[in-house]
Amino acid sequence: MKIDLKWLQKTVHWIFAVVIVLHILTGYGITKSQLIEKLTFGILTKALSFKLHIALSIPVIILLILHIYIAIMSHKKNKI
Repeated sequence: MKIDLKWLQKTVHWIFAVVIVLHILTGYGITKSQLIEKLTFGILTKALSFKLHIALSIPVIILLILHIYIAIMSHKKNKI
């Protein structure tokens, strides 16, 4: 089965963008917990922010590696 590189590139890009935004938001939820709790109407507490931030660390790394790999493969494909 052949995978469309453009589709994969866009999909990984958007998932990576969402995960990065969540990672930044939860980081602020740890350091600026009062502000983030008010902005999220109490949903994102300091404890929840910490748990989510830790849980998102591995997906961020995996998506970063995928993002770089796909960019390199796309660049190689365009050179040929």
